[in-house]
Amino acid sequence: MKIKVFAIVSVLLASFGLSAQSANEIAKVFCDLDRVPDYNYSTLILENINKNGKSEKIEIWQYGSGVDNGLKNVAFDFKAPASVKGMRVLQLEKLKKADDRYVYMPELRQSRRIPMTERTKSFGGTEFTYNDMTIRNEDEDDNSIVDGNAKITINGNAYSCWKMKSVPHKKSEVEYSYRLSWFDKKTYIPVRIEYYDAKDKMIKTYECLKIEMVKGVTGIEYPLRRSNVITNLVTGRKTIATVKDFVFDEKISDAYFTQNWIVTGKAPKIKGKK
Repeated sequence: MKIKVFAIVSVLLASFGLSAQSANEIAKVFCDLDRVPDYNYSTLILENINKNGKSEKIEIWQYGSGVDNGLKNVAFDFKAPASVKGMRVLQLEKLKKADDRYVYMPELRQSRRIPMTERTKSFGGTEFTYNDMTIRNEDEDDNSIVDGNAKITINGNAYSCWKMKSVPHKKSEVEYSYRLSWFDKKTYIPVRIEYYDAKDKMIKTYECLKIEMVKGVTGIEYPLRRSNVITNLVTGRKTIATVKDFVFDEKISDAYFTQNWIVTGKAPKIKGKK
């Protein structure tokens, strides 16, 4: 799987420049790493909202690196509230096999590898799962175009899209039977995803609320999904993810992407981070 850099920033990033024809080609463009920064860091705000409207915000610092043979590494450091402070997650992408993921729980004072069987579980108490924090490779699914000229409006923004159906080859590794995605033809970013169970019941939705073109320190421009929402239709809960204080292409230490960091939280300081 492709690591979602910046908790939602490589999720939040996509490639340009290819004229996709088939469903697999469209999915491959989104998975392409050419437009992802070599380094990035940001603050991610995840707001959980229950069906009664009560909300709680989680603050996470995220660090991403993509200079190890083109593979993506990402580290998440939970800062607030107190119930999750000190929790850290490390994701290391591997070539032609499942990525490695580790979690450190401060109350246990130890880290452990997250097995494939647990990747359908909640990421830090949100409606995002560990699977949601990755971008699936196009060859992990059976992809087909349902509508080559679909129109959709998200948060007041109108998009011309490819509507695609994706059926996972290994359904035991995901929490849904299939998904429908609307890929924006300008950016190749999926602006809406619907997740269905084996009885064709929609169980979860994802929507991109805001796409913004942003520049890294080198002047290269990247498409960024600044705000996204996942809604659990079974529980009525949703999580809104917002990216802020982001910096692209400014080198950060590889120490963030190690077993030592996930346990100690110690790595060279970054300008702008206390």
